[in-house]
Amino acid sequence: MKKYLLFTAFLTVLSFGSKAQTAADLLSKSDVKISWLGIDFSHVKLIGSFSQFQEAGATGPQLIRDKYFPGWNQLILNEPKYDVAGMVRKEKVEMNIEPITKINAKADLGTLEGEETPNYTKEDIQRFIKKYNFGEKEGIGMLFIAESLNKTAETARYHFVAINMKTNEILLYDVFNTVPGGFGLRNFWAKSYFGVIEAIKDKKYKAWKKELGIK
Repeated sequence: MKKYLLFTAFLTVLSFGSKAQTAADLLSKSDVKISWLGIDFSHVKLIGSFSQFQEAGATGPQLIRDKYFPGWNQLILNEPKYDVAGMVRKEKVEMNIEPITKINAKADLGTLEGEETPNYTKEDIQRFIKKYNFGEKEGIGMLFIAESLNKTAETARYHFVAINMKTNEILLYDVFNTVPGGFGLRNFWAKSYFGVIEAIKDKKYKAWKKELGIK
């Protein structure tokens, strides 16, 4: 009997410790750790004449990958207006952009230029995410996956993803089309992902909760 009780207690602890995170942990009060993982630009398509990108001093895909991909990610860490914690009504979000920074640094230069938006599906995004390696991490990770920066149409497209950090499974997913703007290449496209942050903060957060029945 004693062994049975000990075994039952062990199963209870194991079950509690392995409780899967859900979107509700992100969209309501929860003790689950939330991390900001950054913007994955490794699958982005830069659409439009590269002479247009050169106006800000860029001379090709390599400079954009090596200078602007990390620069755009660092901007979120450096400037308070890029409020990824407030975006999901959290007092604190851990910043953990190093894995995504490494992924961006290895983006294939031969595939960065494109003529049209790839129109990635949720299944495509899950396939990308399955290849991530965050090491021994726990909780929920949030990131944007950039699909296209279209200079010709002056639009940008991003996928918002919240994932289980242990399994890399998608918990919450949405797609945003935004408008860039401002002076200089960095600020011009930074406005596009700032638009995603603001759209989630102002409208999508509440819409997600309503859609999922979260109070």
